[in-house]
Amino acid sequence: MKSTRPLRKPGGNLVARYALAQLPTRLGKGILAIGILLATGMAIEPVENKVWNHMEEKQEGFHLANLEEAAGQGLVLGVLGGFRALMADILWLKTMLAWETESLEKTISLIQFTISVDPSPTFFWINGARIMANDMPYWPDSQGKTPEATRKNREALAKAAIRLLQKGHAYHPEKPDMIIEIGNVNYNQLRDMEAAAEYYHRAYTKYATTPYYVGRLHAQLLRKLGRNQEAYKFLTGIYPELPDEIIYAQKKVVLKRIRQLEKSLNISPEKRFRPEGGTP
Repeated sequence: MKSTRPLRKPGGNLVARYALAQLPTRLGKGILAIGILLATGMAIEPVENKVWNHMEEKQEGFHLANLEEAAGQGLVLGVLGGFRALMADILWLKTMLAWETESLEKTISLIQFTISVDPSPTFFWINGARIMANDMPYWPDSQGKTPEATRKNREALAKAAIRLLQKGHAYHPEKPDMIIEIGNVNYNQLRDMEAAAEYYHRAYTKYATTPYYVGRLHAQLLRKLGRNQEAYKFLTGIYPELPDEIIYAQKKVVLKRIRQLEKSLNISPEKRFRPEGGTP
């Protein structure tokens, strides 16, 4: 049976035996954490080298799937325990330093490394994807030998960002953030309005927390695609649910767009949408 009879320290304070017995464990955890932090810089360099080796410099296009796989392999550090969030924050700071130097391979490896250490914050997933889709296409390493090669590189980076967001959504299926961002990448980088409209619609109809503007954006893309009847049906469907007191809902703007669509669709006055308590 373990005794708890106190021992006297040189300074005169009393310490129970069981407390002294816990010191090696506590010291061990502290030393482990410090060791991990000190090793981070050394651990990243081999990862970068591995990633860079997967980039076929003689080819015109990137091989982002291989690059992503290289960056993500074996980096889930279960031993970190409660220090995962701290480690991820430090790695993200390193990511920002790499981002400032426009180092493609280093930034991608650090984004993947950060997410592997702590996939719980949506911040890492979304901002990592934004860096890949919006910033990296303009970095020196993304420029091909021809304009067509450069275009393919930019497209590859955008698609890599989408894959990252899809993985992120698997970790956060209860949130619309990744779905909205996939729509943004499709619209802004890939110029794919069909896909963007679909993702915006999915986010708006499936998640109550989706911002109101996403629904309006979905309808506007339908109009640009010439799908006015679908846009009209969608806007007249969401209008009754929009709150009057919340400015972000832009209820008057939605009604104005409904009226514009009625003119485009040649809907007769008697068949026009009639808001509750209003006139057609």
